[in-house]
Amino acid sequence: MLLGDLSRADYAKSLPPVFARLCGKLKNLDLVNLPLGWQDLEEGVRMNVMEFETSPAEDKKAEMHRKFIDIQLLISGEEMIEYGLSEPDLTLFDEYRDEDDYQLTDAIEDKNELILQPNMFAIFLPYEPHKPGNTVSGQNKLLKKLVVKVPVSYL
Repeated sequence: MLLGDLSRADYAKSLPPVFARLCGKLKNLDLVNLPLGWQDLEEGVRMNVMEFETSPAEDKKAEMHRKFIDIQLLISGEEMIEYGLSEPDLTLFDEYRDEDDYQLTDAIEDKNELILQPNMFAIFLPYEPHKPGNTVSGQNKLLKKLVVKVPVSYL
């Protein structure tokens, strides 16, 4: 997992080139006025812009991907994301959905938490379980965010 903030002038300094390029494209967009839904960021890379209300982490499942890397960028609001970096026990996950590239679990082993503020991004690599969209300080809030789907082959 990588964490950064587009508000910093040096946000791309330690990112692999593909992520620096894509985050540079995101930085140049009018994020607040992006239309909701799926759209192309560049050839082979799509992003989903969404608005929703956060909810308690215990009410949802964590997701994990194999073929795509997520760049999750918060546009407005506040969001807590649970994540795990230890090698996941695949027996704790449900069946893998190849077409949509995800599988779910009730529990993240060795769970960590991070709080995203506007312009912050988290990059989740394959086999890194994550549970986004959680409330901060027990208060549900409306947020706008986007998730970029980067093929693993781009690394």
